[in-house]
Formats: sequence, C-alpha cells, structure tokens
Amino acid sequence: MAVSVSVKADDKVSRLEVIIRIPMAIVLGIIGYILMIIVYILWIINIITCLILAKRVGAGFIAKVIEWYTKVMAYLMLTTDERPPFIPQF
Repeated sequence: MAVSVSVKADDKVSRLEVIIRIPMAIVLGIIGYILMIIVYILWIINIITCLILAKRVGAGFIAKVIEWYTKVMAYLMLTTDERPPFIPQF
C-alpha cells in the first residue's frame, strides 16, 4: 500500500491563518497523540501477526494516519495554508 501526500505551497501567507494555527495546533496535537498511540499498538500487533500468520493487520489505518499526520505537520510548519481535516479520512 502506497502513501502519497501532495502539499500546495504558496509564497503569500495569511496573517489570520497563522493566528488560527495556534489553537488548531493544540487540538490537532491532542488528536495526533491519541492516534499515534493507537498506531503504535497496531504496529506491535502487526509485527506479531506478520511473524506468526504472515498477514498484515490494520495497515490501511496506519497508512491513513501517517498521511494525515504528514498533512498536519505541513500545515503547522507553515508550509501550506490548506487546513488538514481534524481526523483522518478513512
């Protein structure tokens, strides 16, 4: 499964958008923290099931969370003005 992310970067920055990022960073950070805990648990389960059953469990979920997290980090690092969704699109 391939993960692809495209980021639209503009040279002009909206000052209002920069101010909005501060509370959004807090909310997205909490959501990202919870999702990363779930991803790490699935990663451990995935290692065990890959070794024992030769099957991947939750790979689609992990890929979507990583794609979402990359978009969030691009937004918070002022790379793009395109707001990421609050939760990954499954």
